[in-house]
Amino acid sequence: MTRPLNPLLALSLTCLTLGAVGCGESEAASPAKPEAANSPLATEMVAAHNEARANAKPTPEPALPALTWSLEAAKVAQTYAAECKFDHNKNRGPYGENLAAAAPPGSKTDAQVVRDWVDESADYSYDKNRCATGKVCGHYTQVVWRNTTQVGCATVVCTKNSPFGAQFPKWQLWVCNYSPPGNYVGQKPY
Repeated sequence: MTRPLNPLLALSLTCLTLGAVGCGESEAASPAKPEAANSPLATEMVAAHNEARANAKPTPEPALPALTWSLEAAKVAQTYAAECKFDHNKNRGPYGENLAAAAPPGSKTDAQVVRDWVDESADYSYDKNRCATGKVCGHYTQVVWRNTTQVGCATVVCTKNSPFGAQFPKWQLWVCNYSPPGNYVGQKPY
């Protein structure tokens, strides 16, 4: 049995090394300024998102518009990422959100994180507008949501609150915010 898309996006969790999965205590990372549109993070994230949108299947008619970088969305992402919580930001305002985590830090590039979200397309039926049973596909549908025009992301290295447990106390968190948000129940992404 397949389920309709959830209004909240599921989380993406990646560990390239085998280890236990658990929860740690919360501690904030050092806050930093959000990334400018010409930063390596912004450039890589926008390019990876736009590549996915250009290659969406079935092919959208008309083509999906390219995303641009939103400094405001990046500010919200950066502020939340600094908290090192692998859980959706309930105070993110008017944004959709995708999260990812990896251990050890640096084991994934920013573009690989987006590709992991896009790989969920294998578990999404466009015709039925559903994820396969027991699978997650909401990250993918947010990436290709037609009405979304902007993205702003942040990444931080965290030393507390690891979703990988004590074996991997140092981990990397990505937060991407989308404007306008997507994943409305009953609506297809395009």
